[in-house]
Amino acid sequence: TEGVVVDGQTVAAGDYSGPAGARAVLRDARVQAAVLETARGGLLRRGLAVRRADAAVVTNLSADHFGEYGIDTVDDLAAVKLVVAHALPPGAMLVLNGADEVLMRAATRLPHARAARKGLFSTDGEHPRLAAHRAAGGSTCGARAGRLVLHHAGGEHDLGEIAALPLTLGGAARHNIDNLAAAALAAVAAGWPVDAIGSTLARFGARPEDNPGRLECRAYRGATVLIDYAHNPDGLTQLLTVARALAPHRLGLLLGQAGNRDDAALGELARVAARFAPDLVLLKELPDMLRGRVLGETSAVLRRELRAAGVPEQSLRNESGEEAAALALLAWAQPGDLIVLPVHRRAVREKLAMRLQG
Repeated sequence: TEGVVVDGQTVAAGDYSGPAGARAVLRDARVQAAVLETARGGLLRRGLAVRRADAAVVTNLSADHFGEYGIDTVDDLAAVKLVVAHALPPGAMLVLNGADEVLMRAATRLPHARAARKGLFSTDGEHPRLAAHRAAGGSTCGARAGRLVLHHAGGEHDLGEIAALPLTLGGAARHNIDNLAAAALAAVAAGWPVDAIGSTLARFGARPEDNPGRLECRAYRGATVLIDYAHNPDGLTQLLTVARALAPHRLGLLLGQAGNRDDAALGELARVAARFAPDLVLLKELPDMLRGRVLGETSAVLRRELRAAGVPEQSLRNESGEEAAALALLAWAQPGDLIVLPVHRRAVREKLAMRLQG
């Protein structure tokens, strides 16, 4: 969703999580190994971009984008995401979140997913489904006694202390434990040596530029700032769970949404925000993402739902744009505070990065 990157260099910026991005990567003569993000929308509009892969990963499911392209339930969404299994030849690995009940149910129901060799991951490495899969000779990866443990090809491999892996923010970012476990399984399925996987997990995420816009953690005048793309209730829950685990003095939150979510979806987003008791919510307008609504309508629904969920009026403010709202939160911040900035637009995120580096 950030662009096409070859050997660390961005060759095209923007959302390339569909077939156009895959085509750009695979046509580049320098590329020897490729990682392709495959978005739900691209699959529904144009299908799967590749015919063959060494591994395919589905991390999780959440209620989002319902009502588009005939997708109305999480079971529908599971079927769409599992289209990636069509690219797996015999012996390749389908990497799945073993703790996601809907996903696992769909993987046993769909013939192309059922036939694939599985690699299962979970934050809980001793989850009964992972334990049973290992007992049957399958590959798994998950947490055990504070360490990330990979089981593959009959061997057990310690990938390191979870709290020391940069992407986990000291273990607070539990959803990134899942992401690291999924990545480890995909990498070993593609033939990468275990020591290279371990050394990568030990360093990746130590710099904000390693994973721009995804749990990007920066310091600002004694406050901590988290920049992320969390744009649905599940993503916001994960992000705010991390924020509260970091025990801030005060919590400030940037909140907004594109206009193509219905009022029920906006209400759920607001209720998630309210559940974490933010001290200030800056409601941002997204004029270039109205998508059928009028200016101010989306933020008005969010404000109404936040108030209904118990957020006091004095904790709510509106700003006319995403950048202005983010800067207003930074101006409000004091030492010990934590500022959570779910940013929709890349240009705004890059401006914020420059401000926070200064």
